[in-house]
Amino acid sequence: MDSNCDKCKGRCCVGIIDVYCADEIFYDDTLVTEDKDMRYDKVMRTNDKMECIALKDGKCNIYGKRPYVCREFKVGNSCCLNFQAGTLNTHPCRICHVSEAIEKAEK
Repeated sequence: MDSNCDKCKGRCCVGIIDVYCADEIFYDDTLVTEDKDMRYDKVMRTNDKMECIALKDGKCNIYGKRPYVCREFKVGNSCCLNFQAGTLNTHPCRICHVSEAIEKAEK
């Protein structure tokens, strides 16, 4: 995990985090669930604050097998910096990492 992530405590680990059949955790029902809106294959489970349930004490508890979209989220991109600064608390555009990840996963 990047040292910037240690400082930030996983503020970006919120909202809808899509999980695809290529992800190692796809069939782990303790971590993922069906997407009620049917936009994605599955999504990470979240707590009542919409934080990913794999986030423990500000760190990803499944870092080695985290979903592909999490792997593709680049530390230091504009979304990341806004999460760190506290000016962003959701992924409104989803374009910052998801569109590239989807393209790669489909190949």
